[in-house]
Amino acid sequence: MTTDSQKVALVTGGARGIGKATVDRFVRGGLKVVATDISPNNDLLNNAHVLAHAHDVSSSDSWSSVLDVVSKEFGRLDILVNNAGIGTLPDVEEEDESGWQEMLDVNAKSIWLGIKAVIPLMRSNHSGSIVNVSSIFGASGGFGKSAAYHASKGVVSAVTRNAAIRYASENIRVNAVSPGFVKVAREEKTIEEAGDEMSEEILRRTPMNRWADPSEIAAAINFLAGKDASYITGVELFVDGGWMAA
Repeated sequence: MTTDSQKVALVTGGARGIGKATVDRFVRGGLKVVATDISPNNDLLNNAHVLAHAHDVSSSDSWSSVLDVVSKEFGRLDILVNNAGIGTLPDVEEEDESGWQEMLDVNAKSIWLGIKAVIPLMRSNHSGSIVNVSSIFGASGGFGKSAAYHASKGVVSAVTRNAAIRYASENIRVNAVSPGFVKVAREEKTIEEAGDEMSEEILRRTPMNRWADPSEIAAAINFLAGKDASYITGVELFVDGGWMAA
């Protein structure tokens, strides 16, 4: 049986926010981690258990390059966390074609490319766990803003269920974590642009009356990725302070 110290995880968007918190959580658990990002965090290079690599998740060539590195360095891949993503505010009428396309490329196309890229390596190990980071906005109407973001995260959740069925018989599990509002720089900047009214509305509509810490999302990802979730596939786990229940 493979021990955690022998397992290898790939985390996209691993340089900051939820991704970095997930990298840190995996390292504490003894995993070796490949942390990719469009702008890699050189601080990660100080950890012997982390390999940082530049990665455009919307590019199939970039995925091929990353998987080549994983194969050469480790010869296996046990976990993929499809975390990289972007967010914007335009509603249906405000959005333009280029903004819509970029959002779908980075947030949705990347999930398909990632799953497609890692399956051969996981299949050779006869097991694997994929965790896609979706959002409560993939399953709700939110504030009527961020139309492209909602669409992209809806795709993530649907692809998760589809891939879970496709690969269940091969012992490859596919699940999603859907965060609520998280104290990360990108999200805080977006809400700041939206104004105080939205910030106040977020707290009002979140029963726990606070934003999440990235480590709380990483804990859920760690659970779904690991052996304690060995009989779980195709789920969407909301980590949202009660937002979806309200």
